[in-house]
This record gives sequence, C-alpha cells and structure tokens, in this order.
Amino acid sequence: MTLAKETTKTTTLLEGVQLLDVRQLATTLGMHPRSIWRLAAMAEAGQGNFPRPLRIGPKTIRWRLAAVEGYLAGLAGEGGR
Repeated sequence: MTLAKETTKTTTLLEGVQLLDVRQLATTLGMHPRSIWRLAAMAEAGQGNFPRPLRIGPKTIRWRLAAVEGYLAGLAGEGGR
C-alpha cells in the first residue's frame, strides 16, 4: 500500500473523532488533572465507569470526547432517579 493510500485510510478512520489530553479534559470537566488521573485509575481497577484513556504512544494518552460525553450523559441520567 502506498503512503497516500495509508494516509487516506487513517484519515477516514479518525474522521470526526476528537481526542482530549488530560489538561483539556480537566478544563472541560472543571477538575484538576490529578483528579482525572484518579478517576482513570479507579476505572482501570473496575470501580466507576469513567472512560478509559487511549494510549497513542509511549507518553501520549488521550480520551475520546464522545466517550466523555457519554459518561456525562450517564451521570445526568443517574441524577434524575
């Protein structure tokens, strides 16, 4: 496969996907980045349903915006009970 075809394929797969780093996510949720890491650690341990981050590279971690929005919608649904 040529580079042009690979680039097009990757672009198509990621089209419309928005990724947030820990600072962006913390700002969006009005939290401290350390709190985001705590929530992520709890989710990894099976406690809570906070979205798991994506490890893109050795030191690059991001969260899908759609997953975070789904998490927030779930929290809003729990509050209405």
